[in-house]
Amino acid sequence: MEEHAVDESDGPASAPKSFPRRLLVRLADVNIWTLMGVGVALGGLTDYLGGPWWLVFLCFLLAGLLPIVLQTVSIEVDSDEFEMTNRERAVYVLSMLCWATTPWGILTQILQLGGQFIAYFRYRNGVPSIELHTPQTALTLPFDGEWTVVNGGVTEDTSHSWEILSQRYAYDFVITDEEGKTHTGDGEELDDYYAFGKPIRAPADGTVVAVSDRRRDYPHPGGARIEWRTWDIAGNHVTIEHETGEYSFLAHLKAGSTTVSEGDSVTAGEVIGQCGNSGHSTEPHLHYQLQDTQSFWTAAGLAPRFFGVHVDRDDEKASNYEAYTDYDSREALYLLAGDNVDASEGCFTDR
Repeated sequence: MEEHAVDESDGPASAPKSFPRRLLVRLADVNIWTLMGVGVALGGLTDYLGGPWWLVFLCFLLAGLLPIVLQTVSIEVDSDEFEMTNRERAVYVLSMLCWATTPWGILTQILQLGGQFIAYFRYRNGVPSIELHTPQTALTLPFDGEWTVVNGGVTEDTSHSWEILSQRYAYDFVITDEEGKTHTGDGEELDDYYAFGKPIRAPADGTVVAVSDRRRDYPHPGGARIEWRTWDIAGNHVTIEHETGEYSFLAHLKAGSTTVSEGDSVTAGEVIGQCGNSGHSTEPHLHYQLQDTQSFWTAAGLAPRFFGVHVDRDDEKASNYEAYTDYDSREALYLLAGDNVDASEGCFTDR
């Protein structure tokens, strides 16, 4: 669920990559469940053969740690703009480890893994994709003004979290200034962030089926650290069921800001809360996903298409994927990390 830092990392995309960087990119292209399975199998085999305890422990540690590290690595060639620095990556991994070894962290991982199996079983003949399932809900952007897509897409290479089925087509949104920064000053306070406290709106008509509003906003943004003591990685959130049986899930809302209750009917554009930093969030942002069931854990993500969007997009990057090309002639758009978007009806511009 977390939105990774948006500071530039190792330089321009044209710069040659180091061997460790190339290795990380290669590993990031491997299925995370495969990596976890290999680590667990090696640990079990080492233990069975009487290997040293530290090697067994290392195998199991890598089984859990490596997928966490690889979540911070984009496999796109030209995606450095929104990638973590090495220091941020180390801080993020350490804070994730602190959380992952708590009872609530372990429970959350069990729920997420179990939910994945349920979702895959439900779609054993083919999970939702842009080819197999086109959502019927006509979505508008769930905020006012111009925001930046910092994470997400509808292809494997551009996805928010491809191997996590519920979050496969999710998006993370922030507000940036002309320099691409998400905050004023040093960004150590929540109020420094442009997105914090901004109104979040219902992206389509529907009925509110779930509301969470009591999680605190993590008070240490901007350092790639996460709220290690929360059991709810989505933080404060609102789930809206649309008429088609599709569900909007809006997460990391500001504590105490939700303006709706379960059972309420909402219309597109109605305020449902404010942008916050609750749950697993490295800085204030909105996490949005469209899913096929109410449950965050057992849902399969659907590829959302947004109507009436003004988008400022890097055409060279978009040209690598058919889903993002010819966007100025489409009524509804798939968004891509790096897009600057607002809800100006029928207006499209090239970068």
